[in-house]
Amino acid sequence: MELVERLFDGPLDIVGDVHGEYDAMMKLMATLGYDKDGRHPYGRHLVFVGDLVDRGPDSVAVLRKVRELVLSGRALCVLGNHELNLLLGKEKPDNLWFTNPDKESEHPATVIGEYERAKMLEFLESLPLVLERDDLRIVHACWNTEAIYELRKARFDDGCLVSLFSGYENAIYDEIEASGLADRCVAEKKVYAKAVKDPEWEPKLLPAKAEIDERLTMENPIKVVTSGEERITSEPFWAGGKWRMVDRVTWWDDYEDDVPVIFGHYWRRFGEASKVIPGFGPDIFPNDDPGRWFGKRNNVYCIDFSVGARPSLRADNKNVNAGRLSALRFPECELVHDDGERLVVMPPGDVASVRASVH
Repeated sequence: MELVERLFDGPLDIVGDVHGEYDAMMKLMATLGYDKDGRHPYGRHLVFVGDLVDRGPDSVAVLRKVRELVLSGRALCVLGNHELNLLLGKEKPDNLWFTNPDKESEHPATVIGEYERAKMLEFLESLPLVLERDDLRIVHACWNTEAIYELRKARFDDGCLVSLFSGYENAIYDEIEASGLADRCVAEKKVYAKAVKDPEWEPKLLPAKAEIDERLTMENPIKVVTSGEERITSEPFWAGGKWRMVDRVTWWDDYEDDVPVIFGHYWRRFGEASKVIPGFGPDIFPNDDPGRWFGKRNNVYCIDFSVGARPSLRADNKNVNAGRLSALRFPECELVHDDGERLVVMPPGDVASVRASVH
């Protein structure tokens, strides 16, 4: 197993975070010209940017299909933070279908059986964290040069990503304990443990907790590429049922390499989506324009268009197509949504913001 693997040669269709929306995935594949087995008449290949699972109604079917496509050699996929949580056995409100099927979930979802659970864990363990070729790079959340350098040279005897992750995390905790930072965090928790989960609390920055949260991400290269860079925030914000002390960093503002990067993870909300889909903390895509690349060199592109919001949109009787499953065709630079809409995207490096619709 290699954590950094080579992309297919030739034309690609890079699919954003699926989040258990099996029907949307199959519809998007058909719109892109693939048959149900992932074959394309013009020899194109699918690439998934991770976060196949959680939130949507049928993560099991999504995993089955993507596993089938990858094992047949017709698709590639990188590991996302939601898949990493499954490997680590971390129970989250959105992944009870896998981690605790007997527990009631907010949104109904197909649960996984024990035999298939073991098979899917083995599949997820085999996925790379990074895909690349000379003219394109793909990662779930963040292209961080230092983190990816560490992943290139990482060696682990049993081939287990979980053991590698735990090694990084344990080393961080050892340093936190030795420095006295852990004791300071415990003191904070004695005072603020309930407050940080109270949406009515007038928040204050907890410096020890904030530093630990930042270090657990930034000093673990697996966490960096799957969850993105995070830094201590200037003002705590409410998200995911608690007050957050670290903020997402727009790493693309410092990305200086010539090679374009396509990633997912960060929900893009434009048009109707900006009104009906809540964001995660401060909006990192202000004035979002899906028709152009962005970043310091105008050569990074986020392909996550918030399909993960569909369960909430359904429950609230709102337009589910406010959140879309999308693919970026490369090198053609055409954006294709699962509802059939197509959009020409300016080539990477081109600063023009004009775009044209294609139907």
